[in-house]
Amino acid sequence: AGIFGRITFAWLSEAMGRRPAGMLCGFGATLFIFLAGVLHDAVWMGVPMFWLMIVIADFFYDGGFAVIGPYMAEVWPTRMRTTGMGSAYGFGGIGKIIGPMGLALIVGSADMVTPKATLDAIVPSFMYFTFWAALCGCGFLFFAFETGKKSVADIDAEFAEGESQVDDVLVALAHADDAAAAGVEPGRLRRAHGRHPVGVGVRA
Repeated sequence: AGIFGRITFAWLSEAMGRRPAGMLCGFGATLFIFLAGVLHDAVWMGVPMFWLMIVIADFFYDGGFAVIGPYMAEVWPTRMRTTGMGSAYGFGGIGKIIGPMGLALIVGSADMVTPKATLDAIVPSFMYFTFWAALCGCGFLFFAFETGKKSVADIDAEFAEGESQVDDVLVALAHADDAAAAGVEPGRLRRAHGRHPVGVGVRA
């Protein structure tokens, strides 16, 4: 299921874009991990629902790496790509600590590294997994921007345009602050001398 998922999401990330494909893998995994926990003791036509939901969930959460992999490289400008990806992998490693520790606290195990599973801990444990899968989907929903079908040059140009707009705002704020310190009302900002905004108006 994981291999089929990676092939499918590799195609979907190009067909529908990185952001919607990322939301699909995150929220799809959320749904079926939740169902695996809730239906862990159910059987449908001789098939354990726990096993079936895990297989379907694996299609989403394992297949999602076909989206996350390229996206991690595309969200950084060229000059920061190596540092950005390295930092992302490093911070991602924190999950290898938080995951087992959180699970151990939920199941009430004294072993933080390899907590032992019990039947009573199945539902709360899978709710814990559901939370992290939902967090992945929400990350794409609220914070991700689309990079699919864009060249590296196009993405760098968008970053440069955004930095230019931030520079304009900072310059405007600096002029307003200088005007206030000098006893001059900023008034209505206008552009002069290229793209540098200046304040006009003198305090009576």
